[in-house]
Amino acid sequence: MENNNNILQQISKKLSILIALALQGEKDAVGVKENVARLIRFGLTDSEIAEILGTTSGTVSVAKARIKKAGSK
Repeated sequence: MENNNNILQQISKKLSILIALALQGEKDAVGVKENVARLIRFGLTDSEIAEILGTTSGTVSVAKARIKKAGSK
């Protein structure tokens, strides 16, 4: 069972790397808010999004609040 958890953690890490690489080219072209909006759709936590984007969970939280505010206008 422990081996399965280790394998799942490795897969998760590799997927995070792939997502980060996919967004890398667009990271500068679009802002953090746009990338956060994209990743929210996948049900990721603030910490997971922050890790992928190379930022803090606080920055992700602020971006999410701004997205929500913009959507309510």
